[in-house]
Amino acid sequence: MKALVTGGAGFIGSHLVDRLLAEGHKVVVIDNFFMGKWENLQYNHPNILIYPTTIMGEIAGLYMDVDIVFHLAALTRPQVSILEPEESTRVNIEGTLNVIRHCLKKKVKKLVFVSSSSLYGEQEKLPTPEDAVPHPMSPYALTKLVGEQYCKLYEVLEGLKANYIRPFNVYGTRQSIEGGYGAAVPKFIEALGQNKPGEITGDGEQRRDFTYIDDVVELIISASETDIYGEAFNAGAGHNYSINELYQTISKVMDKDIAPKHIEAVVEPHTTLADISKAKKLLGWKPKISLEEGLRRTIWE
Repeated sequence: MKALVTGGAGFIGSHLVDRLLAEGHKVVVIDNFFMGKWENLQYNHPNILIYPTTIMGEIAGLYMDVDIVFHLAALTRPQVSILEPEESTRVNIEGTLNVIRHCLKKKVKKLVFVSSSSLYGEQEKLPTPEDAVPHPMSPYALTKLVGEQYCKLYEVLEGLKANYIRPFNVYGTRQSIEGGYGAAVPKFIEALGQNKPGEITGDGEQRRDFTYIDDVVELIISASETDIYGEAFNAGAGHNYSINELYQTISKVMDKDIAPKHIEAVVEPHTTLADISKAKKLLGWKPKISLEEGLRRTIWE
């Protein structure tokens, strides 16, 4: 199989690329390296081709003979998108439309669009299922919702076959401290590694569904291999923890005893929790790595 991964040098993208290469597939990576890093990639691997370019360009030739496209390229910082909504709109919406256009032109068999659970916003129903009414709380979240809608539109108009992955708070090695809510993990690890207090926004009682990177990659792969299309799947652990509990667990794994520093709260949902029953039922997928085990792998591998 030949796969194309946009944003393939990023956190989730590079782990996905590693998995595809390990399975013997040929992989084309598109990344402008704004957030992605060369060191995240096996750039000397015989089955990888890397193109340091943007998804916004006329790059239809890179989609030639590609079987599956995994679309992860995006501007992913919710708080920055509030300050600079125009750029998030341009890259995340126009860029996704460009990817769809190239997939259709080159007759790609399937597109897996890595969306975001942030499109749910504040939800009364917990765990939150995929059919919950979206309440985006940032331009970033809105762009992901629009990206899914474009995929659905072109399924109707031109037969596009796509599935959508909605990651919750993904964590693991290679994660940037500049990311979204999940970046609490690398920030805490960095601070405690320097014997400094980690910074917690607000009272730290906000709860998040933290999901280890390998489990998320497994779901992305499953969504590409199934005959099912036109479906959204939550990529969550199905359990949540307060930010205070997360900090305590990281402190335990690192054998540190440093009290956190609480700073001003930001606009964000108080609680997120994924209903993962759909992925279990339709794809046979379920997360395998506990929070403590995932943190140990992140810190010590």
